[in-house]
Amino acid sequence: MVELVYAQVDNDNTLYKKVEKMLLSNDPKALIKSIKKDIASIRRGRKFIGYYEAFDFADKIENIVDDILLMVEDDKVASELFKELILTDSKVYLRSDDSSGAIQMSYAKAEEGWHGCLDALNDDEIFDDIMEMLVCEGFGVREVFSDKVPQAVLQKIYDKFYEKLKVNSNYDSFDDINVLKLCAHYMKKPKLYIKTHVFEGRTLSENDLLDYAAEYMYAEDAPMVIDTLSQVKYVDNYKAEKFYKLQIWAYEMMGQTLNVTLAYKQWYLQSKSVDVLKSYLSRLDGEMQKQAREEALKDAQNLSFSSAIHFFYSLDERELASTYIWEHKNALQTEYIYGNELKKIANWLKESYPQEVILLYRDSCEKSLATSHSKYYPSAIKELKECLKIEKDSNIHSWKIEDNVMYMERLINTHKRKPKFVELFFKAFGDL
Repeated sequence: MVELVYAQVDNDNTLYKKVEKMLLSNDPKALIKSIKKDIASIRRGRKFIGYYEAFDFADKIENIVDDILLMVEDDKVASELFKELILTDSKVYLRSDDSSGAIQMSYAKAEEGWHGCLDALNDDEIFDDIMEMLVCEGFGVREVFSDKVPQAVLQKIYDKFYEKLKVNSNYDSFDDINVLKLCAHYMKKPKLYIKTHVFEGRTLSENDLLDYAAEYMYAEDAPMVIDTLSQVKYVDNYKAEKFYKLQIWAYEMMGQTLNVTLAYKQWYLQSKSVDVLKSYLSRLDGEMQKQAREEALKDAQNLSFSSAIHFFYSLDERELASTYIWEHKNALQTEYIYGNELKKIANWLKESYPQEVILLYRDSCEKSLATSHSKYYPSAIKELKECLKIEKDSNIHSWKIEDNVMYMERLINTHKRKPKFVELFFKAFGDL
């Protein structure tokens, strides 16, 4: 067993370094020196980090974070190490393709680690650290603010940047305004957040009002959420989700259950979202719920095919889905219901309505063949196999549609000039 462990350590460089640091755990100075060496290697790096290499590099940063979290017992020392690591980020971003976000997420963990050490620092030390780490050059404000930062520190930073902007607000001040907003947010002082608008050099928009309402929600001031939302004159589809979530939260906090129900109703009428509808229906009883459900199902007839099928699925309305499929059998649009989605709908329907599911699979098969791309032909074969399986499992005696054998004979004749499909077809089904 010991030999096996040694062999594994020898073959895994990351594990080797972990074991090496664990052996240093009784010597804090040597441990810190080792971690600093790892951080320095990141800071001094010059080689470009490609897209695929970024994932391994992110692991390297996370390993340093884990070493600090698990092995450094002095939180004050740990905070310094986290800060040193965090300050390497801008150079790394400039020499990497981090379009996956993996490296950025690893640095976010280092920032979380720093936040976890704040109890060991006094207000002046926290202020100095934040000011040093505040802006990642060329990439904006770092995630150095949270509800763990003392209120006095947040206020001090807010005042400092507010005075700076008052003196000179003509330069590119986006980052400074963002700092003001973050401080106001974590102090739960919406009025200070709103006060920053004077530096933005533009007229107040309705999106601003939604942001202000969100700040009042974070500060748990429900009446001011409603007051702010009342100033929004037009709620389009882009604003609807944020607007109604804020409104519903405020009415719930104020115990206004009727207004909560009306808000859900209005949100559904605008969005036609089945998830919103379910929340709305859950607040109704008896005849009112039945009537609202029937009206919604009637409205669903006017939706696109894929939206309507998903609507019926969400409300478990198999019979309506079956009827809808028959009514649209020549325009099923299964290209918008494919893969796992199509399988989910098929499994839901096939026991009670097998022929309707066969229609769906046939349409999906034909859509694959219509592309004339051979890479889609295996999917078409798979869907034909599903049709045969459903016929076998359901023991269909009376066909309302063309039976599978006749359909498949016609299909292969129609697409006989597609040699790859023909080859796959006869390999899967023989001569029928």
